[in-house]
Amino acid sequence: MFSCNDSSKKVPQKRFYIIGNTDNITNKTKVVLKTQENNTIITLDSTLVRNGIFEFEGEIDKPSVYGIYIDSLKNSIGFFIENDSIIIDVNKNNLSDSKINGSKLNNQYLNYIKSSNQIISKTNLLYPIFQKARAENNVERLNKINEKMEAINAENILFTLNYAKKHPNSYIAAFALHSVLNDSSISKDSIFSIYNSFSDEVKAGDFAIATLIFIETESILDTIKN
Repeated sequence: MFSCNDSSKKVPQKRFYIIGNTDNITNKTKVVLKTQENNTIITLDSTLVRNGIFEFEGEIDKPSVYGIYIDSLKNSIGFFIENDSIIIDVNKNNLSDSKINGSKLNNQYLNYIKSSNQIISKTNLLYPIFQKARAENNVERLNKINEKMEAINAENILFTLNYAKKHPNSYIAAFALHSVLNDSSISKDSIFSIYNSFSDEVKAGDFAIATLIFIETESILDTIKN
């Protein structure tokens, strides 16, 4: 009897645990966990702040991007979630600046986003100059600024593609490649080549699947055009 009972015991499945530490957020404030499916934001779960803490627990089939939204606060906390533990120190004044610890995959995601933002932030220096040139209707200056902005965008595209090439076993690589699909400067052959280098596990993720659908759709459209 004991032998049969022991053999029937289920092996515990890995789950995700999200713990949010909050300061100065009122008790019973609603916190919502959301994700995106087929370009639609859907609610997965909700909870309340209790004694400065909120918690989520669950199990997912594959890693993906999720967001936490807190009632009455602007922005959201975006992160990559997998069946792992995550601790979030909530920044009430700017949710997007909240500190997230615990998940190796999310650390990869944050490092990728940080590097990309460092490139894109160069455009911030150009905005005051752009506004002044536009107010003065200085066409020559505007054209030079546009050239610099295009160069910054090209630099970020190159960084993104190189990241996807160098990390074929990471879901973040699929996320990165998916983020530049609509850039006309990237050939479909390049996209397919990078996609094809991904591991089977990464190809099973939502961003890789969406990339494959994009490739197949564009190939069909090309056939129709020809």
